[in-house]
Amino acid sequence: MTQGRDSALLFSIPVGMPFLPGLAEALLSGRLIPGFPDAADPLSLASATIYVPTRRAARELRAAFAALGNPATVLLPVIRPLGEFDEDAALFDPDPSPALPPPVATIERVLLLAPLIRAWKQQIPRHVAAKFEGKVVVPASSADAIWMARELAAFMDEAETGGMSYAALAGLTQDSLAEWWQVTLDFLRIVTEHWPAILAQSNRSNPAVFRNAAIEAETARLARNPAGGPVIVAGSTGSIPAIAGLIAAIVRLPNGCAVLPGLSMPGELGEEAW
Repeated sequence: MTQGRDSALLFSIPVGMPFLPGLAEALLSGRLIPGFPDAADPLSLASATIYVPTRRAARELRAAFAALGNPATVLLPVIRPLGEFDEDAALFDPDPSPALPPPVATIERVLLLAPLIRAWKQQIPRHVAAKFEGKVVVPASSADAIWMARELAAFMDEAETGGMSYAALAGLTQDSLAEWWQVTLDFLRIVTEHWPAILAQSNRSNPAVFRNAAIEAETARLARNPAGGPVIVAGSTGSIPAIAGLIAAIVRLPNGCAVLPGLSMPGELGEEAW
């Protein structure tokens, strides 16, 4: 494990080393946080909190601690997944309870979007549909509509995970666009107009919006009520804006640090690149 020059709060595990076993070994040996865990207190390790990217990583990290066979691992740290892209993912335990309705289930969302897509197809003028025959999938059956519903749901997840606002779509002027883009904008009205009404009626929220709110709630909780023991975020590069905010909050804590995978340090990169 290497340490960033500018801060004692930034560490990296080389690409060639197994990440989670390396993290467990570095923490137990005291190389990650000097003086922790307390060798005289077999319960001290339990005061640490470690955030990892997924539930699978959480399970593997627990197994890595157990494999080391250290007496200090009788009680493990609190290990929490940052989030996963399905409705069954346990973001945090306990639930941070963001101020949003619960997320809609994946299959339910697809089945609710499919009729909207079929209705959109039925109102496309025949000459427009014929013009794009073979260039774009226009749902002619329930199976086509379900396929497109899955793709549309993935688009919503990607846009909302990145914090994109749909307001920009509404601001585009159709008269200045080619005919196909006008059709595309009309299709996206499913997302901007019809789908929000369905969510409101069923008291549900989109999974990515709920996930962002849960992560932001955890970020606020840490700032408001810092943990007593070390807080470590490991394995995430912060590509999702909400998670980047959580990482920033953790490294600002008096006892917080980040462990990144394969980050080149100043001696490897050179001063300017670092």
